[in-house]
Amino acid sequence: MKYELLYIMPPQYTDEETNGVMEKVAALVQKTGGSVTRHENLGRLKLAYPIKQARHGTYVLAHIEAEASMVKNFDRQLRLSEDLALRHQIVTMPKGSEGKKFQLTAYVAPLTEEARRERVGDGPSMRPKPPVAPIPMRKEEASFTIAELDKKLDEILENDVSKGV
Repeated sequence: MKYELLYIMPPQYTDEETNGVMEKVAALVQKTGGSVTRHENLGRLKLAYPIKQARHGTYVLAHIEAEASMVKNFDRQLRLSEDLALRHQIVTMPKGSEGKKFQLTAYVAPLTEEARRERVGDGPSMRPKPPVAPIPMRKEEASFTIAELDKKLDEILENDVSKGV
C-alpha cells in the first residue's frame, strides 16, 4: 500500500544536515520493510506555534510503499527518535497525488475581532458619529457681555495670583 509522510525537522539542521536526516528517515523506512518512492524537501517555514521551543522547521514530504503493519512499526520508530522530527503525520496516499507539486506557505496569525471589523469597514472608526446636541445655556449666562466676561476673568486671575496658586 502507498502512504504519504509529512514531517517537520528541527531548525538546528543546515541544508547539508537536512539531506543527511532525510537519508536516515529513508533508511528507517527500509529497515522496517518499506521503500521510499519520493522524498522532497518543501522548505523552512515559521510554525503556527512553538514545538519544543522551536519556532521554525523544515517540512519534508515522503511517499512510502509498505504494508500496514510495517507502517505502524515505522511510526513508532519515528516517534521514538526525537532528533529526526518535531512532528510527523502518515496518511494513506490519495489517488493522483504521486506527481503533484506541493507548495507550503507561512502561517499568518488571524486578525482580532476589532481589526477584522476595521478592515471590513464596520469598525468604530468607520461608523458615522452621532450628532452632538448643543448644551442649553442658562438665562444668566446668556445675558453676559464680553466686557462683563473680561471683568469676571480678571477677578478670578487676581484672586489666584494673590493666593499664590
